[in-house]
Amino acid sequence: MNITGDVHPLHVHLVQFQVLNRQTFDVQAYQQTGKIIFTGKPMAPESNERPARKDTIKSYPGYVTRVIMRFDLPPGASVAPGQEFLYVWHCHILEHEDNEMMRPYKVIA
Repeated sequence: MNITGDVHPLHVHLVQFQVLNRQTFDVQAYQQTGKIIFTGKPMAPESNERPARKDTIKSYPGYVTRVIMRFDLPPGASVAPGQEFLYVWHCHILEHEDNEMMRPYKVIA
């Protein structure tokens, strides 16, 4: 989801993904209530995004971009239910990386 006025090239480390769709939403309502109110129908991925696997995607202003990811571990790695793995995403605009737009997230097995 992008609530800014800029396009952000978002990069996810160690994971490739596919774009499912994009959908416009009411940014002002989200900022006031924290609830996402969609204002348009889902749009198909751009022609250069399908059916390709990506590690960077354009996040457009006023859109929710849906992706699907598969988190593969090295062969032989043991995983316990509930185990947490840390991954990182960030914006490829250098000023954003320098200003906290490089964030960790957890994937739980």
